[in-house]
Amino acid sequence: MPWRALLRTSSAVWGLLPVCMWMWVFAHQPDVLVADRYWEAATAQITTVGIIPVSLCAAAGAWEAARLKRSRLASGAAVRTPIAVALAQLRVVWGVGVACVVWALACVAGFATGGPGGPDLRVVGLLCLLLVAYTTVGYAAGWLFPGVLAVPAVAVATFLWLSYPVALEPFWLRQLNGTNLTECCAYDRTLAPRALVAPALVATGLLVAAVLAVVTRTWTARLAGLLPLALAVLVAVPLVDPLGFDPTKGRDTSALTCAGKSPQVCLWPEQSADAQEFGQWVATSSARLRKAGVPTPRTYTPTFNRPTHADVVSSFVGALMPPSPPACAERRAWAGESAYAPVGVWLELTAGARETDVARRLDDDGKTLSLVHDVRKLPARAQQRWYETNRAALTRCDREPELAPKAYAGGAA
Repeated sequence: MPWRALLRTSSAVWGLLPVCMWMWVFAHQPDVLVADRYWEAATAQITTVGIIPVSLCAAAGAWEAARLKRSRLASGAAVRTPIAVALAQLRVVWGVGVACVVWALACVAGFATGGPGGPDLRVVGLLCLLLVAYTTVGYAAGWLFPGVLAVPAVAVATFLWLSYPVALEPFWLRQLNGTNLTECCAYDRTLAPRALVAPALVATGLLVAAVLAVVTRTWTARLAGLLPLALAVLVAVPLVDPLGFDPTKGRDTSALTCAGKSPQVCLWPEQSADAQEFGQWVATSSARLRKAGVPTPRTYTPTFNRPTHADVVSSFVGALMPPSPPACAERRAWAGESAYAPVGVWLELTAGARETDVARRLDDDGKTLSLVHDVRKLPARAQQRWYETNRAALTRCDREPELAPKAYAGGAA
């Protein structure tokens, strides 16, 4: 069929404009959080943004096959192989798919503007493979089954498979469809290669099965064509099972650039534009804490950019707090829990945080701030004892916190 006729009659072309509008709106939902300037984090979003385009192309593939079968043109084209016929019929659909890939990148590019590097070509390649595979699966379904059933069935099945496993267990299931990449990435996290290889294997298995379904003549041979898909799944599942729900791994720390002394501020390339603010505020906070007798970490590596003074102080102080309750808290009562907020607030105020910034994160009618106010009226050495006593209670179950400031007045421990 001539290009002009294909463009005029292709269902994919007619669906391109509304799909592109949906992609833009979806990519800019308030709950879409992407690390600024980080191209890998931004590019990882395109597979989720691409769910609707892939579903469109799959349905369009089914429609083209059903229309071709109904016209009986293919039955009179004995000189052309089924593959050649399919390629000729699907070229416009795949062209629409490529346009959607480019548009998906445009939708997320704003998140990474100003950052080093460029789009992650691995993710772009995966989305292209998904488009090719599911379009071919749609074509095979339209060729084998009545079009009135194949088109909606393929559209709905593709959408459900690409969108719903992310909310299901077992966790490895969500790693197989290629759209579970939205958890990527914080600055210290990067996509695990196996999170890309596994869905690529499954998509390739689907593609091979669809091609065999089109070129073979018997249902026995077509069912045997599912073996490559089964093999791909058998390889992919153990590959991603160790990942759980998270498609990322730790980023290579050789990309960090460190500056300053005690502590060194180590930043990822995407944070380099904010190096002066990080360095200045961390140095000031560290000096104030050391003066109060609190040892500070040797290095500080933030996981955000565009810093504010409040964010830097809060995250720096967070490195001094236990990351989780002690293991004994699972087996017995843990009295130290009551000391967590007061200790954290005392550290922040001592490090130079503004009370108004700290108060926004508290929801206890000012009780914690009032307590810490009284503690900060104590002599420096008494405040240090208060901190050390209650900080120890955060890591053990056999230490009772002593929060009352009067217990430290007059040199009492």
